[in-house]
Amino acid sequence: MKNQKNHLFGLMTGLCLFFFSCQPSVPASWQKFMDCANTACVAEVVAVKDDYLKNPKSLYEEFIKTNERGEDHFVGWLYILRDSVLMNASYGSTEDRVAIQQALIAKSKEFENDPKYGEWAQSIIREVEQLAIASAAEGAALMEGSITGTYSFELPNMVGSGELEVLDNGDGTIRFALVVVGPPPAHNQGYMEGTAKLTGNTATLTTAEYGGKCAIDLSFGEDEVVAKTVSGGSSECGFGNNVMADGTYKRTSDTNPFPPVAGDEAPVELENSWVSTTDPKSELAIGNGKYTEIYDSEPGPRMPFSYHKSCPKDCNPVAPTPCIRVYGQDDVCYTVVKVDAKKLELSMIGGTGNTLVFKPKS
Repeated sequence: MKNQKNHLFGLMTGLCLFFFSCQPSVPASWQKFMDCANTACVAEVVAVKDDYLKNPKSLYEEFIKTNERGEDHFVGWLYILRDSVLMNASYGSTEDRVAIQQALIAKSKEFENDPKYGEWAQSIIREVEQLAIASAAEGAALMEGSITGTYSFELPNMVGSGELEVLDNGDGTIRFALVVVGPPPAHNQGYMEGTAKLTGNTATLTTAEYGGKCAIDLSFGEDEVVAKTVSGGSSECGFGNNVMADGTYKRTSDTNPFPPVAGDEAPVELENSWVSTTDPKSELAIGNGKYTEIYDSEPGPRMPFSYHKSCPKDCNPVAPTPCIRVYGQDDVCYTVVKVDAKKLELSMIGGTGNTLVFKPKS
C-alpha cells in the first residue's frame, strides 16, 4: 500500500512537472516591464517591442492574462512606447522612429482579423498609425519652408559671432549663406554659400575647394539651428585663422533672406574685381549678382545687388542717377558716378558724400 501511494505521488508529481513545463513561460521582457511599471521604463518597453516583433502571439497571451486580472500593463506599455520612444525626438531620428512604427503596424496587421488576438492587434494599429502620421509630419513641416529665415549667434565679450541665412527650396535642398567672425584681436572672418541636401531636419554644408574636405552639419530645431564641424578646420573651410562655424544659431527672421532682385541689366564693365586707389587693402568684387567687400584679403558677406539706370525713390537719391542697391541686413544704395574698363566711382547715398574710387585689380 505504501509503495502504491509513493508510486501515485510520483506519478502526480511527474504530471505536474510535465504540465507546468509545457506551459508557455512569461517572456522575460514582459516580466521586467511589469516589475518596473513606471514611465521611466523605456529600456523595458523597447525590449517588449523587440519581442513583439519577433513573436506577437506570446505577448498577446500576456496582454490577455493581465487584462483578465484587471491590470492595465498593456495600456501602460503602449503609452510609454508612444510618448517616450515614437514621439520622442531625443530617442532617435525621425527616420528611425518611423521605421519602428511601420514595423509595428506591419506585424500587427498580420493578426488584425484573428478571432483571439484581433482586438489587441487593432488597438496597436489604431494608436501607432496615428503616431506614424504625426511623426512623418515632423519632416514634412521642415520640407514646407518652415526653416527658411536668418539665424544668428553672438558670444559674450565679442569672442565670436555668426549669421546663417537659409531658404528651403521646396525640392529637398536648401540655399544657404554662412558668415562667421572669430575672436579678437584679429576678428578673422569666414564665409560659405551654396546649396545642400535637406534630409528630415538635417543638412550638411560641404566644400573641397581649399585643399581639404570641409563638412558642417546643420540640425534644425524650433527657431534654432545647431552647427557642428564634422570634417576639416578653418583652412579647409576657407575661413580665417581660429574661425569656426560651430554654435547654436537662433532665428531672428523667418522671411526669405534671398529675395528676387529686380533691376536693370548692369553694365558689363561693372562686374569685375576692383581695388581702391587710396587703400590697396580695400577691394571690391562685383559679379554673378553678388557684391562683396574685401579688406586685407578677408572677404565680407557676398550680398545680392541690383543695378538701376534710375535710382529707386526709396534709396532717397538727390537726382535720378544710376545706382546699385546692395541687399544685406540693411540695404545700402550707391550712386554709380562713373564706370568703365579703367575706373569705378561710387558714392554711398546718405553717406559722407565722399566718392570711392577703384581700379581693376588686374
